Amino acid sequence: MTGARNRQGPRAIKKHSKKQRNRPKKRTGGGQQPARVAAPASVPADQLETTADASPAAEAPRPAPSAPPQPAQQQAKPAQPNKPAQQAKPAPQAKPAQQIKPAPASKPAKNKPATGASGGGQGRPAALAASAPGGAAAAGREFSFIALFVETCDSFLDALRNSPARLLLWVMAVYGALWFAATISFPAMPFDSYEMFLFGKEMQWGYWKHPPLEPWLTEIAYQLTFHWIGSHFVLAIASILVTFYFIWLIGIETVGKTGAVLAIALTILIYYFGPPVTMYSHNVGQLPIFAATVYIYRKAVLDNRIGNWALFGVAAALLMYSKYSGALLLAVLGLHLLLMPQGRRALATRGPYLAVLVGTALLLPNLIWLVQNDFLPFTFAFDRPPVEGVFAKLFAGLKFLGSQVGYHAGMIVIVLLAMIPKLPLQGEPVTLELEQPKTFDKSLVLMAAFLPLLMIGAMTAYAGVDQRPEIGGSLVALSGLAMVMLLPQKLVLRAPRLVTTIWLLVLIGLPIGHVAHNYAKASGSGQVPTQMWPARELSNAMQSIWNGKSFRRFDIVTGDFKQAGFVALYASPRPSVFIDADFRKSPWITPERLKASGTLVLWSTADFPRTDEIPEPYRKALEGLTPTLGTLVLPLGHGKSQTYGWAVMLPPEPGR
Repeated sequence: MTGARNRQGPRAIKKHSKKQRNRPKKRTGGGQQPARVAAPASVPADQLETTADASPAAEAPRPAPSAPPQPAQQQAKPAQPNKPAQQAKPAPQAKPAQQIKPAPASKPAKNKPATGASGGGQGRPAALAASAPGGAAAAGREFSFIALFVETCDSFLDALRNSPARLLLWVMAVYGALWFAATISFPAMPFDSYEMFLFGKEMQWGYWKHPPLEPWLTEIAYQLTFHWIGSHFVLAIASILVTFYFIWLIGIETVGKTGAVLAIALTILIYYFGPPVTMYSHNVGQLPIFAATVYIYRKAVLDNRIGNWALFGVAAALLMYSKYSGALLLAVLGLHLLLMPQGRRALATRGPYLAVLVGTALLLPNLIWLVQNDFLPFTFAFDRPPVEGVFAKLFAGLKFLGSQVGYHAGMIVIVLLAMIPKLPLQGEPVTLELEQPKTFDKSLVLMAAFLPLLMIGAMTAYAGVDQRPEIGGSLVALSGLAMVMLLPQKLVLRAPRLVTTIWLLVLIGLPIGHVAHNYAKASGSGQVPTQMWPARELSNAMQSIWNGKSFRRFDIVTGDFKQAGFVALYASPRPSVFIDADFRKSPWITPERLKASGTLVLWSTADFPRTDEIPEPYRKALEGLTPTLGTLVLPLGHGKSQTYGWAVMLPPEPGR
């Protein structure tokens, strides 16, 4: 630069000299001052402005930077030794200094560090990096995790308010995929699943414990999928997803789309929508029919169309074919019909009577079966240890109701947590706008959600029976929607991120935890869960024993429906099960069939210790058959085993 400037000649020097005349003297005070400014030519402008605002005391020692221009002067061409004064005037270097406006521009420069420190783009990460033990990299990762957590929670809540339908699809997809993956991760099936296959093979109009719909569907799905056992799990998960769909249909017409999705989110927290969904039982199978019946009833009453009333009759019949506790819901709907003015107006039309006619006609085969079998399922429902005394009976009823509250504890706790005062990282409170349900809808949902359970509690206390808590598992489809209807119309979530985090942990963590729990339980010192039982190995061993003792087809296996169910499900072809050697429990087994085919008897030594004799409860039904007895030790893994007694019982050979 110096050499190029010297080659410009005297004219260029004169022009520069004219420009220097108008400059303030404080800018050109001393030959070294311009050189000091020109030296950091590559420094950003904001740093130059900050330097210009420095105090005079800080600028005093700065003549030292005048040394760097000396090499440039030494590099000047020797052809002009007589112009040192002109070379000493760094007119071009001083020109940028003239363009800098120190006083106005220095104020923003002073504010920039303060802005970053107060939570701007770089201030917070810098602070975290300084305090983190791992340095800046570790602090950056911590900050990213917190930001991701906050963004996830806020996105979820934003979708709940602005795009609930899309959120519902996401929730149903995640829920269904995780629980289906959990069910197929086990080597065997849950307890009730064997019962469904056992009953389904016989295709009866009724069974010892329950009505026939779930066993029918289990067998139909099994046959349609070419004997794929996993079809049973598809039925289970599909039942829950269909339940969510009908909750959505009822919800959007009563509390709006946001309220409907919130109701489904709360429903997921109920115990019956957790581990029990891994098997297609009567409880799981009735949940979608329960919700559908309420939805169709609402349509039939409000629209009062003859087609809807006929459809309601079909739904009522399916409800009873699923589980007889559905009669409680039908009683509640009949009460609601009488209490509501819309219902009383509907009674003056043909619709309700058509529904009764259609439902009774469809249910008639099962009613005939019940009469022929002395109403055996109702006997099973109350086949529990009796409770004596007024207070003991009252306690039994309250115990049942208390267990239902416990199974709803997740939903109740999450609602309470949403209303606690603001906590760190919670952000601003989130307000959800819910539609106000009409009296007809609110009374319908609340009555359908609570009255059937209260009725079971009252019957338990009256009959003096220590009832199973799980009997109410098919009556909770609308519990989440009922909770939403009890909330204020303008719902304020004061701890939105906390409740969202807990809910997501339940949605994602519970299926994973269920699998981990069963595997840990199988490897521990306790009892091996049914899902981890080597049922296929037991079935193969029993088939080998039968084939080694008889040339007959393996047609009947006798035992309790758990052990015999293990053998029957994995055998090919599947044999019938003679449950507890009781003809009333197994009407498809007759003495004639038994004597013609023979049977393999199986029992666990945990139930009947001796293996050298037929268990006493089985002897009467098996009279006339010749037994061959034996013992089998089944390895369960992790150093555990189960001992079985078995007997191949064949009809006597002709001529003997």
